[in-house]
Amino acid sequence: MKTLISLLLLISVVVSGLTSYHLFRQSDYNISAVLTIASYLSMVFSIYALTMHNRKAVVAKAK
Repeated sequence: MKTLISLLLLISVVVSGLTSYHLFRQSDYNISAVLTIASYLSMVFSIYALTMHNRKAVVAKAK
């Protein structure tokens, strides 16, 4: 499940980044800014999803 979510978020980063660039070239700056923020948030959530399992293992070992 974690791998599937990570792959979907990676695909969304690429698609929203390329779409944002295309809209920026067409001078549609507002939608481009929203897609840039969406791309950034997708990167953050994918990193969070990939590292979440490691944190639980470390916390369990500490107890």
